[in-house]
Amino acid sequence: MATVYPLYSSSSGNCTYIGDAKSGVLVDCGVSCKRAVDALAQHGIPISAVRAICITHTHTDHIQGLRVLTKKMHIPVIAQRTNLEIMAANDNIDPSSNMTELEAGQTLALDDVEISAFETPHDTPASCGFTFVTRDNKRAAVCTDLGVVTETVRRALAGVDMALVEANYDRKLLINGPYPYPLKERILSDHGHLSNNDSGEFISELVRGGTTRICLGHLSPHNNIPLLAEKTVLQHLSGFKRNGDYMLEVATKDFSGLAVVF
Repeated sequence: MATVYPLYSSSSGNCTYIGDAKSGVLVDCGVSCKRAVDALAQHGIPISAVRAICITHTHTDHIQGLRVLTKKMHIPVIAQRTNLEIMAANDNIDPSSNMTELEAGQTLALDDVEISAFETPHDTPASCGFTFVTRDNKRAAVCTDLGVVTETVRRALAGVDMALVEANYDRKLLINGPYPYPLKERILSDHGHLSNNDSGEFISELVRGGTTRICLGHLSPHNNIPLLAEKTVLQHLSGFKRNGDYMLEVATKDFSGLAVVF
């Protein structure tokens, strides 16, 4: 069975592995190369199992370890053309890397995994999420860094078996917190991040549509608390039975050892 490993997932750094000990794909490398390799090893996954790195966008918490990882391990990179160009211009990726363009709305096959990209509304030149269809025809999605759930996002995630969905902030903690006002405005905007409440509403739609594995991700270490995110999302799922209709996990900024089988 396929497994999603949210190795690191927060505003401090994001890196997720989809696959098994023999073959899989990384989504983002927003932590150091060493931390990514060590986290995989703690799950018994050698770095040689990584067939490609899919990049959602070019914010530091998604690419800070990419250059070293691509230079040392020569792993191909999959991203939208705009992001490949930005990373090349800013020396975020080893120049000798094998780079493959995958635009939002397109699909490609990599070994026995089908990868599709979908547009997400975020304050970058190009931002996307990814869905994956495994060899046993299971579907998983990584959907973070979006200010609002669009119809494009809904269509992309409809019917997935497993979804890693952003629950970035609690509105009260953000508004009353230490961030400067312009940054608060950015996070709250339609090109910012999803709140716990927004995430809960969307996840309830997914569960109604048949999604049975949910992981909350990209939590802010300053404007959220894992237990609060979980509690808020559960309120939206009150009509469903946990560990019956669905399973729910919460990824944190530090390596948590989560492995979500789907």
